[in-house]
Formats: sequence, C-alpha cells, structure tokens
Amino acid sequence: MARLSFGLEQRALLAVGVIHLLALPIVTAVLLLVAQEALTSSFVQRVRTLARGVADGIELPSVLENAQQTGNLLDSVILTGEGVYAELLDKGRRTVSALNRPTIAYAGHQDLEFFERSDATYFIVLPIDKPGHAAEVRLGFDKRPTLDAIARIRWNIVKVLVAYAALSLGLTVAFARHLTRPLAMLRRSARQVAGGDYERRLSADTSIPEVLELAADLETMRGELVGVNAKLRTEMTERQRAESQRTALEIELRRRQRLETIGRLTGGVAHEINNSLVPILVFAQIVFDALPVDSPSREHVSGILRSARRSKEVIKKMLTFSRQLDTGELELLDLSEPVSEVVRLFGELAPPGVSVVKRFATHCAPVMADATLINLLMMNLCTNALQAMHATGGTLTVTLAQRSAPGGGSGNATSIYMELGVQDTGHGMDTATLERIFEPFFTTRDPGEGTGLGLAVVHGIAASLGATVLVDSRPGAGTQFKVVFPIVAGQPVAHPADAPAVG
Repeated sequence: MARLSFGLEQRALLAVGVIHLLALPIVTAVLLLVAQEALTSSFVQRVRTLARGVADGIELPSVLENAQQTGNLLDSVILTGEGVYAELLDKGRRTVSALNRPTIAYAGHQDLEFFERSDATYFIVLPIDKPGHAAEVRLGFDKRPTLDAIARIRWNIVKVLVAYAALSLGLTVAFARHLTRPLAMLRRSARQVAGGDYERRLSADTSIPEVLELAADLETMRGELVGVNAKLRTEMTERQRAESQRTALEIELRRRQRLETIGRLTGGVAHEINNSLVPILVFAQIVFDALPVDSPSREHVSGILRSARRSKEVIKKMLTFSRQLDTGELELLDLSEPVSEVVRLFGELAPPGVSVVKRFATHCAPVMADATLINLLMMNLCTNALQAMHATGGTLTVTLAQRSAPGGGSGNATSIYMELGVQDTGHGMDTATLERIFEPFFTTRDPGEGTGLGLAVVHGIAASLGATVLVDSRPGAGTQFKVVFPIVAGQPVAHPADAPAVG
C-alpha cells in the first residue's frame, strides 16, 4: 500500500483541522453551559422574587380575610405573563386564580432547580406566616420562554463557531500558500538548472530567513557544479557572509522570542490589573446592592463582579510568585487593621447563606510584617473558606488573639505569639488532601475553576514573614487555618488569657 505524502500546505490544513475538532466541542460546551446557567439563574431569581412579593401581599389582613382581594392578587401572577398557575390553600380551603391554564395542575412539591423536573412549569410553594391560618401559596411559572431562549442561543453559538472554523481554515489556506510560494519558485529554478540552464540563479522572492538561506546554499552548489573558480571564490565569500548573517539573525530571533514572551506576560498582567482593581469590585458590589431586585442591570453588574473577582485572584497570585517575597521592607504592624479591612470586604461579598464573624482580642501586639502581604494572605484564606461553603453555606470566623506557646510561661515574652485564625464550616479535607494543599498548582476544584496557587501563596507569605501556618481539618467538620506570628522582643503584650472581643 502506497504511503500517503502530505505537503506543507496540506499539513498546515490538517493541523488546523485537528485543533478545531478538539477545541471547538469544548468551547461550544462551555459557552452553552454559561449561557444556560445565566438564563436559568435569571429566571429562578425573577420568579422567586415575584412569589415572595405575592406571599407578602397575601399576609396582609385586608387580603387574607377577603376572598376577592385574594383572588385579584392570585390573578396578578398570571397577568405578569410568566405565571400559569396560582393557588392559595388556607385551612383546607383552596382559592384558585380564574386565569389559571386548565392544563396545569400542582405537581405536589416545589422546584428548587430549573431543570429539577422535565415539565414546562416551575412551581414555588411559600408558607403564609399568620396567626390563625395554616396557609400556603402555590405558584407555577412557564419555563418555555427560557427554554426557547436557550435553544436560540445554542443555535447562534453553533453558527458563530462554524463560521469561525470556516474563516480559520480559509486563512490557513491563504497563509500556507503564502509560505510555500517561495519554495515552489525555488523548486522550479532548481529543475531548470538540472535541465542544463547552468546560468539560472537559484533565488526566492521572500523575507523568510530559512528559505533565503536555502536558496543561497543551492546557489553555492550551482557555482560548484559549473566549475567556475572565480564564481566559487565569490560564493565562498558570500557563504561566509551569509553564515555570519544567519548567526546574527539567530541571535536576534532568540532575543525577539524572549521579548515576545515578556511582552505577552506583561500584556496579560496589565489586562488583568485593568480588570481587577479593588474599587471596581467594591463599587460594583455597592451598585449591585443598591439596584432594585427587578432591575435588568443587576445581571450586568453581577457579571462585572464575577470578572473582577477572578481577575483580582489571578493577578495577585501571579505577582506573588513572580517576585521575591523577602525583598520588601517589613515594619511593626498591628494586624487588626489589614485583617479588618479584608473581613469587611468579605462581609459585603459573602454569598447568601454564608455569615462572616470577626473575633479580635482587645489588645493585639504588633508584629514585623507588610500590610500588603497580610492583605493578600487573608484574601486567599477567606476565598478558600468561601469556596468550601459555596454549596452548603455556613459561617466564616476570623480570629486574632495572643496565645501562649506550648510549654511557655506567661512571664516569658518569647512564649507569647499572635495567632490569626480563619475557620469555615465547609466540607473539610481528608488526610491525603492535607498533605498536598501547599503544593503550587494543586487543587481539588474542577478544571478551569481554580489555579491551585491560593494556599501556596499563603505558605510563601507566611514563610517570608517568619510565621507558621497550622491546619486542622476533617471531612464534614470544616477547616481551620492558624497563622502564628512571633512577637518582637520588647513589645508590650496583653495577658494571654484575655478573652477575645467579638468584632
């Protein structure tokens, strides 16, 4: 069987085709997942807000005791355009909206997720908390417009990616032909020389150094074939000059490659910095909290927050690993100030279901540290804690107190240290995971959701400040990180037994 032979142009097309076959399905799946998550989350948030408003209205005495007003309020759910079913059950008595779709019936339980059931109705059940009433309101909302929007977005994404693939292949064909044209010209000239036209010069009209060098070498061989000594000497000199030029070009090429790498890294860092400024994150959160619940701008501000948080995390971790942590100047620092700043920020950014608690001792002795590094250390620890409680919720507790070292006496200053603690009530970690948490790029999160640098950054910062990181965690019992800072000799310290004050 004859072996297939592919030219440079065919190989370029094959490589691009293989890359697209591998990458485009992944890109398509990610885009579809993001679009679907955005639309379904918006739908659930919108209808739950509407349901809560209806339940609050029914709880009013003038509404709950008046069947007409109750029916009007239930009818308003249908009139919004998204509601298809509204019912109030009070002491076994059912009040049903006259506008309910006849084909819709209560499913028996409410939906917690958009795709929890395969039907087209999303049911919400809310209890009515009113003395003398054992009531609940049952509302159903139409999921079909959202499902149709997801289908449209899916089709648009596929069309865009197909167009992109076609454009990429077209550009690859044009670029491959541009690269191979000088080689084809050189091949034709070589065949003319082989046919007897010894005066035919072997050259290529191109700026590609490799092709130019090949043409020069072939021209040298042509001079040797004709046996012209003068031409041979000239070509020898030319060859030496070309060799020197090639060496200079190689050096210049390596230098350009280094500069290009640095440029790409610098451009990426600059881009991340531009999108990760803390004021953007804080002010966007303030705007998000200030917007009405039904404002269409909330989703846009929410997108700003997600991008800013991710950019802020990436740039801080990159900067931490790209510089020498122990080259900065340390100073006596009251840890309560930078730690309180981070706690206040995470108190605003914590998702629903997660509470942030601060417990600081009344008196905190200063330690040798850098406020920026302490801020970054706290950001990584608190981010890690919030991620552990993302699914279940819980409590993030930050403590700062003076402690006694094991075996140390209360009168010995060297036995007193500052302890910074960050504790969560999340899923915890097993022994195998604990052994690797400080390894750079080690992460238990899904691909694309974490860099694996957070705890490695914490460990590096602590080491540069002469501090020690202690970890206590068990599966299902949460995790506690303790960062122990030595107190500078001669600094006034509070009694270690002082109870920490709740902040």
